Formats: sequence, structure tokens, C-alpha cells
Amino acid sequence: MNPKHLVILLSSVGIAIALHFFLSKTHIGKAMRAISDDPDLARITGIRSEYVIRWTWAIGAALAIAAGVFIGINTKIHPHMGWDLLLPLFAAAILGGIGRPLGAIVGGLVLGLTQEIATYPFFSDVPLVAPSYKNAIAFVVMIAMLVWRPSGLLKGRVF
Repeated sequence: MNPKHLVILLSSVGIAIALHFFLSKTHIGKAMRAISDDPDLARITGIRSEYVIRWTWAIGAALAIAAGVFIGINTKIHPHMGWDLLLPLFAAAILGGIGRPLGAIVGGLVLGLTQEIATYPFFSDVPLVAPSYKNAIAFVVMIAMLVWRPSGLLKGRVF
């Protein structure tokens, strides 16, 4: 394994664990979960939603920065590099279950393995699906999940 991939993997696991403990053990994390579950009830109990929303945006920005740094470590940086990731990221969130951080991780792993297995040349030198169609595989998996189980693998929200 390449050392930069090991750094990315260990850092990602550390960030995921820190986010889990933040959401489950801190006051602001519990407030975020309360507002996510029932915003009106959370406001009635005295949770300041504007404050929680600011924290949510700040944490989301910090996670996006970390993801950008990891992508920058792994590949060459160019202005349109994020466009190739939007569909697989969205598909991973749907696959795992909307509103479930662990579901997004599981969905990303399942989707990544599906994309790599589908483009691996098992029987000859030619892969089953051309590697340029990896995003199409993510789209097909997302559509299949929405038809089969709209709540996702870990039963997120259904709108």
C-alpha cells in the first residue's frame, strides 16, 4: 500500500471516529441530532437552532476541506476535479441512508467496491464494464436502491 493512501485511510478513520463521538457525546452534537429528528420539538425545548445551524455549516465545511486535502494528496489538483465525484458521493449517501453518517461510510465502501469489481477484467483482458463508465455504475446502483429500498441500507429518512 502506498504511504499516502495509508495516511488518507488512517486520517479518514480518525475523522469519522471523532465525528461520531462529537455527535453522540457533546451538547452541540445532541442538539444537532435533536434538530435533525424534530426541529419544532427541539426549538420548544430551548435549543437555539440558529446556533446549531452555524455549527453544522462549520463542521460540514471542515469535512469538505479535509476531503479536498485528501483528494489533493491522492491526485493532481485541477479546477474541475470535484465534478467527477458528485454522483458517486450522492449515490453513496442514498445507498447508506440519508441522515446516517455511518450509512454514508458503508454506502461509500459498497459503491466503491461495486465500481471496482464491475471494471475488473475477470475473464479476459477486457473488463466487464469500461472504466470510463464508473459513474454510470454509481447511477445504476443509486436507482436500484431507490426502487428496492428507498430508506437505504441503514434505514435513513424517506422524503
